[in-house]
Amino acid sequence: MLTYSQKLLRGLHLSDSRILTVLPLLTLKSFETGDVILEKDCSVNSWSCVVSGFVAASVQLESGKRLPVHIFGQDEWFGEQSLLTNQSCHFDYTSLTPVELIAMPRSCFDKALLDDQAFAQFLLSLVAYRAQQHGDMLTLMRLGSSPLQVAMGLAQFVETSTQKMFSSSVALFPNTVDIPISQHHLADYCGVSRTLFSEYIQHLSLAGWLKLRYGGIELKSVQTWRIFAQRQRKRKIVNSKPTIQDLLKDMSAANAEIGPYRFPNLLSTRVSKLERS
Repeated sequence: MLTYSQKLLRGLHLSDSRILTVLPLLTLKSFETGDVILEKDCSVNSWSCVVSGFVAASVQLESGKRLPVHIFGQDEWFGEQSLLTNQSCHFDYTSLTPVELIAMPRSCFDKALLDDQAFAQFLLSLVAYRAQQHGDMLTLMRLGSSPLQVAMGLAQFVETSTQKMFSSSVALFPNTVDIPISQHHLADYCGVSRTLFSEYIQHLSLAGWLKLRYGGIELKSVQTWRIFAQRQRKRKIVNSKPTIQDLLKDMSAANAEIGPYRFPNLLSTRVSKLERS
């Protein structure tokens, strides 16, 4: 039976002989919430993969706060940009939750890149995908209204939790994604005030797209969130100032693409609201 680490390396399209060489050199690291994993301008000596939890690539503000610009979830690797360019770290990498990482030494990364064509092609696809994702997110988050910043910020957690570049099977996707992060920190990530963040997620909660709980948020209907984000990116003309009502309509339209029986919570929510009225 394959171990977790073996499956992880196979997902990188490494050869069997390369996997046997790399496996003994992998190291496991643990971090608590708020720990700095890599500091900006530091030397990057390994390629890291998130085993559990969420890691943020952040920039530090004058106030001392860190503003996350990208999120990495389970089975996602980070740090390849510095390894490929032989430059120091571009961001602060911090743990948003308790995190476990598997680290591959730089020497293993470099040898695989030179000798394993399938791995090099995988890495090229990964870098191209992230460049496109970063560009899209920067456009939407910079030009967009506060409701759009919140919706797309939350959608990125869904994409991070379900992104499997080597598998397109929808059956592998969970129906919900749990974000064990406080609303205060999520508001910072989305670039809005805590008050505005709370207002917009209340609307999303009433519509049935998420569930509020102590210390976190549970996003419902993963496929709907993914389709919603894709539709926002693919618009030929960007609607930069949608209201929360506009976005709720977009969520309903995205849900309609996957059929009427894939999201029973929406119906039950509407029934309960009618009963209360």
